Amino acid sequence: MDIVQNCDLIGFHGQTIYHNPKKRVSIQLGDPEKLAKLLNKDIVFNFRSNDIASGGQGAPLAPIYHKFIINELKLELPSCIINIGGVSNLTYWDGNELIGFDTGPGNALMDDYMLNIFNKNFDKNGNFASKGNPIKSEIEKFLKHDFFKITPPKSLDRNGFSPQYNELIKKQFSVHDTMATLAEFTVETIVTSFQLLPKKVKSIIITGGGSRNLHLIKRLKDSLKLKVYNEKQLGINFDYIEAELIAYLSARSIYKLPFTFPSTTGVLNPLSGGKLFKYL
Repeated sequence: MDIVQNCDLIGFHGQTIYHNPKKRVSIQLGDPEKLAKLLNKDIVFNFRSNDIASGGQGAPLAPIYHKFIINELKLELPSCIINIGGVSNLTYWDGNELIGFDTGPGNALMDDYMLNIFNKNFDKNGNFASKGNPIKSEIEKFLKHDFFKITPPKSLDRNGFSPQYNELIKKQFSVHDTMATLAEFTVETIVTSFQLLPKKVKSIIITGGGSRNLHLIKRLKDSLKLKVYNEKQLGINFDYIEAELIAYLSARSIYKLPFTFPSTTGVLNPLSGGKLFKYL
Protein backbone atom coordinates (compact mmCIF):
# COMPACT_ATOMS: atom_id res chain seq x y z
CA MET A 1 0.00 0.00 0.00
CA ASP A 2 2.97 2.34 0.47
CA ILE A 3 3.53 2.29 -3.29
CA VAL A 4 -0.11 3.21 -3.89
CA GLN A 5 0.03 6.08 -1.39
CA ASN A 6 3.16 7.50 -3.00
CA CYS A 7 1.82 7.53 -6.55
CA ASP A 8 -0.10 10.39 -8.16
CA LEU A 9 -2.26 8.37 -10.52
CA ILE A 10 -3.29 4.79 -11.24
CA GLY A 11 -3.77 3.34 -14.70
CA PHE A 12 -6.34 0.56 -14.84
CA HIS A 13 -6.76 -1.33 -18.09
CA GLY A 14 -9.01 -4.13 -16.87
CA GLN A 15 -9.33 -7.64 -18.31
CA THR A 16 -10.22 -7.90 -21.99
CA ILE A 17 -13.02 -10.43 -22.46
CA TYR A 18 -13.98 -9.64 -26.06
CA HIS A 19 -12.24 -7.83 -28.89
CA ASN A 20 -13.77 -7.62 -32.37
CA PRO A 21 -12.20 -4.94 -34.58
CA LYS A 22 -14.62 -5.69 -37.45
CA LYS A 23 -17.56 -4.80 -35.21
CA ARG A 24 -15.63 -1.96 -33.54
CA VAL A 25 -16.04 -3.53 -30.11
CA SER A 26 -13.52 -4.11 -27.32
CA ILE A 27 -14.77 -4.97 -23.83
CA GLN A 28 -12.71 -4.86 -20.63
CA LEU A 29 -13.90 -5.96 -17.20
CA GLY A 30 -13.19 -3.72 -14.23
CA ASP A 31 -14.76 -0.99 -12.10
CA PRO A 32 -12.58 2.16 -12.01
CA GLU A 33 -15.02 3.96 -9.70
CA LYS A 34 -14.78 1.25 -7.06
CA LEU A 35 -10.99 1.13 -7.40
CA ALA A 36 -10.73 4.91 -6.98
CA LYS A 37 -12.79 4.80 -3.80
CA LEU A 38 -10.82 1.87 -2.36
CA LEU A 39 -7.44 3.47 -3.03
CA ASN A 40 -8.32 7.18 -2.79
CA LYS A 41 -6.55 7.81 -6.09
CA ASP A 42 -7.50 9.16 -9.50
CA ILE A 43 -7.88 6.37 -12.04
CA VAL A 44 -7.27 6.46 -15.79
CA PHE A 45 -9.17 3.72 -17.62
CA ASN A 46 -10.93 2.89 -20.91
CA PHE A 47 -7.85 3.23 -23.11
CA ARG A 48 -9.32 1.76 -26.29
CA SER A 49 -12.73 3.37 -26.87
CA ASN A 50 -11.54 6.72 -28.25
CA ASP A 51 -9.40 4.97 -30.85
CA ILE A 52 -12.25 2.66 -31.89
CA ALA A 53 -14.71 5.57 -32.12
CA SER A 54 -12.24 7.38 -34.38
CA GLY A 55 -11.82 4.54 -36.87
CA GLY A 56 -9.05 2.53 -35.21
CA GLN A 57 -9.06 -1.06 -33.96
CA GLY A 58 -8.24 -0.13 -30.37
CA ALA A 59 -5.19 -2.43 -30.39
CA PRO A 60 -2.35 -2.92 -29.98
CA LEU A 61 -1.67 -0.22 -27.38
CA ALA A 62 1.95 -1.17 -26.66
CA PRO A 63 3.92 0.29 -29.63
CA ILE A 64 4.42 3.81 -28.25
CA TYR A 65 5.88 2.42 -25.01
CA HIS A 66 7.92 -0.19 -26.85
CA LYS A 67 9.39 2.66 -28.91
CA PHE A 68 10.33 4.43 -25.65
CA ILE A 69 12.08 1.27 -24.39
CA ILE A 70 14.00 0.79 -27.63
CA ASN A 71 15.19 4.40 -27.53
CA GLU A 72 16.07 4.34 -23.83
CA LEU A 73 18.11 1.14 -24.20
CA LYS A 74 19.72 2.45 -27.40
CA LEU A 75 19.06 -0.82 -29.22
CA GLU A 76 20.42 -1.24 -32.71
CA LEU A 77 17.81 -0.13 -35.25
CA PRO A 78 15.62 -1.30 -36.81
CA SER A 79 14.48 -3.02 -33.64
CA CYS A 80 11.43 -5.04 -32.62
CA ILE A 81 9.72 -5.88 -29.38
CA ILE A 82 7.55 -8.98 -29.49
CA ASN A 83 5.05 -9.37 -26.66
CA ILE A 84 3.72 -12.92 -26.27
CA GLY A 85 0.60 -12.79 -24.12
CA GLY A 86 -2.66 -14.54 -24.93
CA VAL A 87 -2.21 -12.89 -28.32
CA SER A 88 1.21 -12.00 -29.72
CA ASN A 89 1.91 -8.48 -30.91
CA LEU A 90 4.90 -6.88 -32.56
CA THR A 91 6.33 -3.37 -32.48
CA TYR A 92 8.80 -2.18 -35.13
CA TRP A 93 10.84 1.02 -34.78
CA ASP A 94 13.58 2.14 -37.15
CA GLY A 95 14.08 5.68 -35.87
CA ASN A 96 11.51 7.04 -38.27
CA GLU A 97 8.65 4.59 -38.76
CA LEU A 98 6.63 3.06 -35.92
CA ILE A 99 4.61 -0.03 -36.83
CA GLY A 100 2.56 -2.26 -34.56
CA PHE A 101 0.16 -5.15 -35.07
CA ASP A 102 -1.00 -8.46 -33.64
CA THR A 103 0.84 -11.35 -35.25
CA GLY A 104 -1.47 -14.19 -34.18
CA PRO A 105 -2.02 -16.37 -31.11
CA GLY A 106 0.50 -16.20 -28.30
CA ASN A 107 -0.05 -18.45 -25.31
CA ALA A 108 -3.85 -18.66 -25.58
CA LEU A 109 -4.21 -21.97 -27.43
CA MET A 110 -1.41 -23.66 -25.50
CA ASP A 111 -2.82 -22.46 -22.17
CA ASP A 112 -6.34 -23.57 -23.07
CA TYR A 113 -5.10 -27.04 -23.92
CA MET A 114 -3.08 -27.37 -20.71
CA LEU A 115 -6.08 -26.24 -18.66
CA ASN A 116 -8.53 -28.55 -20.43
CA ILE A 117 -6.33 -31.65 -20.37
CA PHE A 118 -4.20 -31.29 -17.24
CA ASN A 119 -5.93 -28.56 -15.22
CA LYS A 120 -2.70 -26.55 -15.39
CA ASN A 121 -2.55 -22.89 -16.34
CA PHE A 122 0.36 -23.25 -18.76
CA ASP A 123 3.07 -25.55 -20.10
CA LYS A 124 5.92 -24.70 -17.73
CA ASN A 125 9.14 -24.08 -19.70
CA GLY A 126 7.42 -25.63 -22.72
CA ASN A 127 8.17 -29.10 -21.33
CA PHE A 128 5.20 -30.82 -22.99
CA ALA A 129 5.73 -29.12 -26.34
CA SER A 130 9.45 -29.93 -26.33
CA LYS A 131 8.69 -33.66 -26.16
CA GLY A 132 6.42 -33.70 -29.21
CA ASN A 133 6.64 -33.27 -32.97
CA PRO A 134 4.64 -30.49 -34.62
CA ILE A 135 2.12 -31.72 -37.18
CA LYS A 136 2.82 -29.55 -40.23
CA SER A 137 -0.43 -30.33 -42.02
CA GLU A 138 -2.40 -29.04 -39.03
CA ILE A 139 -0.29 -25.88 -38.81
CA GLU A 140 -0.98 -25.23 -42.50
CA LYS A 141 -4.72 -25.41 -41.78
CA PHE A 142 -4.35 -22.83 -39.01
CA LEU A 143 -2.40 -20.56 -41.35
CA LYS A 144 -5.30 -20.46 -43.83
CA HIS A 145 -7.23 -18.31 -41.34
CA ASP A 146 -8.45 -15.03 -42.84
CA PHE A 147 -6.45 -13.05 -40.26
CA PHE A 148 -3.22 -13.84 -42.12
CA LYS A 149 -4.60 -12.41 -45.37
CA ILE A 150 -4.98 -8.99 -43.77
CA THR A 151 -2.16 -6.45 -43.96
CA PRO A 152 -1.29 -4.41 -40.83
CA PRO A 153 -2.49 -2.66 -38.84
CA LYS A 154 -4.58 -5.52 -37.50
CA SER A 155 -5.65 -6.94 -34.16
CA LEU A 156 -7.08 -10.18 -32.86
CA ASP A 157 -9.34 -11.56 -30.16
CA ARG A 158 -7.86 -14.14 -27.82
CA ASN A 159 -10.43 -16.69 -29.02
CA GLY A 160 -10.02 -15.90 -32.70
CA PHE A 161 -8.76 -19.39 -33.52
CA SER A 162 -11.19 -21.40 -31.41
CA PRO A 163 -12.85 -23.24 -34.35
CA GLN A 164 -9.47 -24.40 -35.69
CA TYR A 165 -8.34 -25.34 -32.21
CA ASN A 166 -11.48 -27.42 -31.63
CA GLU A 167 -10.95 -29.26 -34.91
CA LEU A 168 -7.38 -30.09 -33.89
CA ILE A 169 -8.46 -31.41 -30.50
CA LYS A 170 -11.07 -33.69 -32.06
CA LYS A 171 -8.31 -35.60 -33.86
CA GLN A 172 -6.85 -36.76 -30.54
CA PHE A 173 -3.18 -36.58 -31.38
CA SER A 174 -0.80 -37.29 -28.50
CA VAL A 175 -0.65 -34.55 -25.88
CA HIS A 176 2.99 -33.85 -26.70
CA ASP A 177 2.39 -33.59 -30.45
CA THR A 178 -0.65 -31.38 -29.89
CA MET A 179 1.33 -29.01 -27.68
CA ALA A 180 4.24 -29.01 -30.11
CA THR A 181 1.82 -28.14 -32.92
CA LEU A 182 0.23 -25.26 -31.00
CA ALA A 183 3.64 -23.91 -29.99
CA GLU A 184 4.99 -24.14 -33.52
CA PHE A 185 1.91 -22.36 -34.85
CA THR A 186 2.69 -19.42 -32.55
CA VAL A 187 6.33 -19.47 -33.68
CA GLU A 188 5.35 -19.59 -37.35
CA THR A 189 2.98 -16.63 -37.10
CA ILE A 190 5.62 -14.48 -35.38
CA VAL A 191 8.39 -15.43 -37.81
CA THR A 192 6.29 -14.82 -40.94
CA SER A 193 5.15 -11.44 -39.59
CA PHE A 194 8.68 -10.14 -40.15
CA GLN A 195 7.98 -10.35 -43.88
CA LEU A 196 5.52 -7.49 -43.41
CA LEU A 197 8.17 -5.09 -42.11
CA PRO A 198 9.84 -2.47 -44.35
CA LYS A 199 13.45 -3.17 -43.29
CA LYS A 200 15.46 -6.07 -41.93
CA VAL A 201 15.37 -6.09 -38.14
CA LYS A 202 18.72 -6.06 -36.30
CA SER A 203 17.71 -6.52 -32.65
CA ILE A 204 14.77 -8.04 -30.79
CA ILE A 205 13.31 -8.15 -27.28
CA ILE A 206 10.75 -10.86 -26.50
CA THR A 207 8.51 -10.16 -23.50
CA GLY A 208 5.24 -11.36 -22.00
CA GLY A 209 4.40 -14.70 -20.44
CA GLY A 210 5.66 -16.47 -23.54
CA SER A 211 9.17 -15.22 -22.86
CA ARG A 212 9.25 -17.71 -19.95
CA ASN A 213 8.51 -20.64 -22.26
CA LEU A 214 12.02 -21.98 -22.91
CA HIS A 215 10.92 -24.21 -25.79
CA LEU A 216 9.06 -21.37 -27.50
CA ILE A 217 12.00 -18.98 -27.17
CA LYS A 218 14.48 -21.53 -28.47
CA ARG A 219 12.31 -22.18 -31.51
CA LEU A 220 11.96 -18.44 -32.15
CA LYS A 221 15.71 -17.86 -31.88
CA ASP A 222 16.43 -20.79 -34.19
CA SER A 223 13.91 -19.55 -36.74
CA LEU A 224 14.55 -15.80 -36.63
CA LYS A 225 18.36 -16.03 -36.59
CA LEU A 226 18.53 -12.51 -35.17
CA LYS A 227 19.99 -10.95 -32.05
CA VAL A 228 17.54 -11.51 -29.18
CA TYR A 229 18.32 -9.63 -25.97
CA ASN A 230 17.65 -11.13 -22.55
CA GLU A 231 16.88 -9.37 -19.27
CA LYS A 232 20.40 -9.61 -17.84
CA GLN A 233 21.88 -7.94 -20.91
CA LEU A 234 19.39 -5.08 -20.67
CA GLY A 235 19.09 -4.77 -16.88
CA ILE A 236 15.28 -4.77 -16.92
CA ASN A 237 12.55 -7.16 -15.76
CA PHE A 238 10.23 -8.25 -18.58
CA ASP A 239 7.47 -9.07 -16.07
CA TYR A 240 6.95 -5.37 -15.35
CA ILE A 241 6.62 -4.11 -18.91
CA GLU A 242 2.84 -4.51 -19.20
CA ALA A 243 2.25 -2.62 -15.95
CA GLU A 244 4.74 0.06 -16.99
CA LEU A 245 2.94 0.36 -20.32
CA ILE A 246 -0.39 1.20 -18.66
CA ALA A 247 1.30 3.73 -16.38
CA TYR A 248 2.94 5.31 -19.43
CA LEU A 249 -0.34 5.48 -21.34
CA SER A 250 -2.04 6.99 -18.29
CA ALA A 251 0.49 9.81 -18.13
CA ARG A 252 0.13 10.44 -21.86
CA SER A 253 -3.64 10.49 -21.42
CA ILE A 254 -3.45 13.16 -18.71
CA TYR A 255 -1.24 15.34 -20.93
CA LYS A 256 -3.36 14.66 -24.03
CA LEU A 257 -0.44 13.07 -25.84
CA PRO A 258 -1.20 10.50 -28.55
CA PHE A 259 -0.68 6.81 -27.95
CA THR A 260 -2.41 5.26 -30.96
CA PHE A 261 -1.42 5.98 -34.54
CA PRO A 262 -2.45 5.17 -38.12
CA SER A 263 0.44 2.69 -38.34
CA THR A 264 -0.43 0.87 -35.10
CA THR A 265 -4.23 0.71 -34.87
CA GLY A 266 -5.38 2.15 -38.20
CA VAL A 267 -6.87 5.25 -36.58
CA LEU A 268 -7.07 8.18 -38.99
CA ASN A 269 -4.79 10.50 -36.99
CA PRO A 270 -2.49 10.20 -33.94
CA LEU A 271 -4.82 10.08 -30.99
CA SER A 272 -4.81 10.21 -27.20
CA GLY A 273 -7.42 8.41 -25.15
CA GLY A 274 -8.36 7.05 -21.77
CA LYS A 275 -10.86 8.45 -19.30
CA LEU A 276 -10.10 9.98 -15.92
CA PHE A 277 -12.15 9.10 -12.84
CA LYS A 278 -11.37 11.43 -9.94
CA TYR A 279 -11.89 9.91 -6.53
CA LEU A 280 -12.99 13.17 -4.92
